Amino acid sequence: MKYLSYTITFVKNTHRSCQRINKSASFGMIGSLAIGFVLMIVSFWAGTYVNVRGNPVMLDFSDGASSTRGDSNAHNNLGLTGANLLHFFKNRMSDTKDLTDARGVQVSRFYDEVVRYLTAENAGASTAEGTCFPEGSIVSKLTRNVNVVPKVHSHNDYWRDLPLFEALCHGIPSVEADVWLVDNDTQLAVGHNEAFLDHAHRTLHSLYTGPLLTMLNEVNCNLGDKDHKYGVFYSSPETTLNLYIDFKSPDSTQTYALLMDLYLKPLIDMGYLTYFDMDEEKVVWNPVTVILTGDYPTDPTVLDGQEQKGYYNTTQRFVFLDAPMHKLDEHYSGISVVASASLQQLLGNCKDLSQEADRSLLRQGSLPTESVTCVAKQVQKAQSLGLKTRIWGAPTWPESSKQKLWSQQIFDIGIDFLNTDDLEEVTHL
Repeated sequence: MKYLSYTITFVKNTHRSCQRINKSASFGMIGSLAIGFVLMIVSFWAGTYVNVRGNPVMLDFSDGASSTRGDSNAHNNLGLTGANLLHFFKNRMSDTKDLTDARGVQVSRFYDEVVRYLTAENAGASTAEGTCFPEGSIVSKLTRNVNVVPKVHSHNDYWRDLPLFEALCHGIPSVEADVWLVDNDTQLAVGHNEAFLDHAHRTLHSLYTGPLLTMLNEVNCNLGDKDHKYGVFYSSPETTLNLYIDFKSPDSTQTYALLMDLYLKPLIDMGYLTYFDMDEEKVVWNPVTVILTGDYPTDPTVLDGQEQKGYYNTTQRFVFLDAPMHKLDEHYSGISVVASASLQQLLGNCKDLSQEADRSLLRQGSLPTESVTCVAKQVQKAQSLGLKTRIWGAPTWPESSKQKLWSQQIFDIGIDFLNTDDLEEVTHL
């Protein structure tokens, strides 16, 4: 603001000079013109600096002496996070008039616009130019003031308008991506149905591992190699994010090799993945925990190499298997951190109760007491092996049934992760 002070002083001095020079009309006119010219310059400068046309006002709230951040760490944080940020962009999209111009659209207009905001060049958290400012990071923009909801899994997360980002905005610490081998088995595309895969823009890298690597680099730029890494939740940096990789292609061995070599290796190299220490026989937790589900390989020589010392021969296993909760045995305690099963698979272990449970679901929208007890025992068995638990395939319609089953799973059965499609609704339970 010193330039404004100098300009005002100049105006005052000019006016006094003009008064002293002569009282005549001619000199008075010259003085007035001079003052007017200077004021015009001041107005133009102020309009540029403050931007009176409606953009954010550039006011300096710092005391000057104590600020060491500098322009290199400037960022474009809107000040909206979580669900409020999602609503802001959705409302902004509703104002779009031209829906026919598809030029430049990749994933979707909505997704692309949010990503442009999150990854804007002035975000200030990129280490590419030597800057390090986690407050301007994607994690800060998405999850500041967001509480983690620890018992929720984002089912079919890749179907959402904002894969990964939407779950993080709601504080959900568990997501999943279905992957398919494409492009002559050189890439992993993400999608539920092979017929609708987008090989170019909806890949495991573009939707999940790439954004995760960027986010984690931004918030860990101040840390050394041996420091414990911060995660993707601003208010709970110690919380790990479960990333389920659901194998869909028949060639699970090639899918696994591609996953490890192309998609997970950058995260592993930075120390961001949870791993099982095969020497110490313990899990070492890190910001992201990868869980294989679906048609994943079970051959130990595929998972851990011929010498059984881990895929990279480092005595570290960087992925965990989704253990089948309905047919569980003790050996999964060393290769899994979570056990899952469908509700029907669990009810199938309940002797003659399965048909009764089906009738109760149809009539009352909830499980009978005997079925709840039977399912709870299977959940408790998994938990006794140190595994977290998840049930999928529970009815989600009608709404009243969904709510009852949510309540039974959380409070009566004691499930660790509630499998759901309704992220915003579940955060208000």
